[in-house]
Parts: sequence; C-alpha cells; structure tokens
Amino acid sequence: MDINSVIRLVEGGADKLAQRWVERVRHEEGMVDYLRISESELKGHIHRAYEEIGTYLDQPRHPAMAEYFRELGRKRRNEHVRLAEVLRAIQLARAVLWQHVVEQGGFDSTVNLYQALNLYRQVVTFFDAGQIFAAEGYLEKE
Repeated sequence: MDINSVIRLVEGGADKLAQRWVERVRHEEGMVDYLRISESELKGHIHRAYEEIGTYLDQPRHPAMAEYFRELGRKRRNEHVRLAEVLRAIQLARAVLWQHVVEQGGFDSTVNLYQALNLYRQVVTFFDAGQIFAAEGYLEKE
C-alpha cells in the first residue's frame, strides 16, 4: 500500500473515521470538556481534517494546515476545553486513522512493511505538527 492508496482510503472513509473518532473521544477517560461539544460539531470538524489530509500529509507545516490547527486551538480555548484534551483529541485522530489503515491490510510483505513504516512516520509527523499548531493557537493572547 503506497501513500496514494492510504490517502484514498482515508479520504474515502472520512465519514466512518469521523464517527469512530467521535466515539473514541466520547468514551476516552478524562475527555470531560469534549462531552459539552455537540457530536455534529465534532464530527464536522474531524471529517474535514480526514477529507483534506492528502493535501497536507507530505507537508505538515503547510500554512493552510498550520492555520487549521491554530484555529482549532483558539476555538477550543474559547469553549473552555482544557489544552490537554485538545492534544489528546488530535492524538486520537491519528490513532483512529492508523487503525483504519492497518485494518484494511496491504502490509503483508517486507516491501509493504517498509512502506507502512514510512507512511506511519508521515502520519505521526503530520499529527505532531497539528498538536504544536493547536497549542500555539490555544496559547495565543486574545
């Protein structure tokens, strides 16, 4: 499975991934502030991220991606969501995405395993950058 296959898989499965993410967030211990946010608002926000991941996966510091996560940080701060929960929600988005990719298979040979590790590195880098930008937005002075 190459990066383009993963991108198609994620973007094509954005509805399913968004629903799975919302369920994870709703059941994750310590995510009490996120319980106050409507399911439709949460789902819409993460759905957009999953739909557009292909545009930015290989360029995690792209200005549009950086602004997307900074805006998320500002929005959650204004909703009085603790920063730890914002960062955990982004981490859960990464975990849900990768679980979906692994469940779809395609990593059954040494070459595919090498590709999987490379893809995982890109996914981690993307979401790590997202956490940094979200924290920057959250901590900005109003």
